[in-house]
Amino acid sequence: MKLEIDCYGPASRWCGADRLTLDLAIDALVSDALDQLAARYPEFAMRRASIAVAIDDTIVSTQTAIIAGNRLALIPPVSGG
Repeated sequence: MKLEIDCYGPASRWCGADRLTLDLAIDALVSDALDQLAARYPEFAMRRASIAVAIDDTIVSTQTAIIAGNRLALIPPVSGG
């Protein structure tokens, strides 16, 4: 299945684009998508543990199943003062 991924903030720099598309198995989990991204983008791989992931506006765990038509969002940590 095709999965659209939105990369917010610095995640777009780490992955080289604001939006990506991955090909995943029908029974893929969020962790499978993150594994593919980490294999392709070393800078993302270094920061993977600090990224929050959302599917359709809901923060999810890496063990969440991806369903055809879902859109994944990579949300980097936010800091400020």
